[in-house]
Amino acid sequence: MRFGTRELVFVLVLLAMPVAAYFFVFQPRQMQLDEAHEEIVAKQSKLKQLEAATVSIADLGEEIDKLGEAITLFEQKLPAQREVEVILKEVWELATARDLTPRSVRTERIVPTAHYAELPIKMVIVGDFDGFYSFLLDLEKLPRITRTPEMKLRKVRNEEGKMQADVTLSIFFDSKDSPGESRPSAGGRRS
Repeated sequence: MRFGTRELVFVLVLLAMPVAAYFFVFQPRQMQLDEAHEEIVAKQSKLKQLEAATVSIADLGEEIDKLGEAITLFEQKLPAQREVEVILKEVWELATARDLTPRSVRTERIVPTAHYAELPIKMVIVGDFDGFYSFLLDLEKLPRITRTPEMKLRKVRNEEGKMQADVTLSIFFDSKDSPGESRPSAGGRRS
């Protein structure tokens, strides 16, 4: 058998067909398959996120119910504005029950917020530290929401074992029945 140019061209064409098939058929098809695989992985990831979200929807409803109950509990601890005077009286009685002498009690401006209002009360109390500490513990046990944002303690000169506390006590109350920024009448100065 003779091997001429015609046969050589035939062999080259025969060898070029798989190479051309790779570049023009198999490689583009592989790229399409890779893109489809990436799309499938992305969609599976989104499905897993959706499944996790739908599982927590039932739990979310329960959580909303629990938070609603907590809000109701806190709203019950918020007195109406007309009850602020009663709370002031309770605080005064707590101080005197612990052998403390309230030198002054002065209410500040009401600080309104969206759902409640805050009434800062500045108090000057004199007595021994143990009584003051017990007063703070009793204050913490009150069924109402209160906060002590500022407190300064100092020793009273020339009196053994006495201290003076300048305390700002914030009482929170329901602002729904509060017509405007008024000050409770039980405030003012007492001595």
